Amino acid sequence: MVGTQRGGLSSAFDDMLVQSKKRFDDLYRGGGPAGVRASSALQNKVSTSTSPAAVGADSPAVRRLNQRFGTDWRFEVAEQQREGDEAIVLCKVFLGKSGAVRTQFGRAKISDGPVAGESGGLKFTLESTGDKHDERDAFRRATEAALMNCADLA
Repeated sequence: MVGTQRGGLSSAFDDMLVQSKKRFDDLYRGGGPAGVRASSALQNKVSTSTSPAAVGADSPAVRRLNQRFGTDWRFEVAEQQREGDEAIVLCKVFLGKSGAVRTQFGRAKISDGPVAGESGGLKFTLESTGDKHDERDAFRRATEAALMNCADLA
């Protein structure tokens, strides 16, 4: 009887594990809960190898990876999407001759209007340069954040 109860518990646990794995896979692939798909306008799956220059040679993440690996590394933006006012990027960094791979997410807020402030008693306002430019800049900053996260793991 003890064996029968264990089998029942194990079976229930196995079912929960399968459901959890399916939910995780759906979330990782950009889908929502079962039966719900994210809008194609929000998803932009990418699979391109990118040189470190695409982020900028003065990027702290690029400098850190160059110090550690020289020119023997590259990265790929595996996925990028916009959720509300945030750009989210999934980067894969390929390191060294061994081909080690580090994968991390990066996030950046997309600015949504003019920025106002005061410096030395002088008030100022910086106008937004346009949605597409702000979005492109946010994806660049999210990519840099993802690279920094990968560099922290390397």
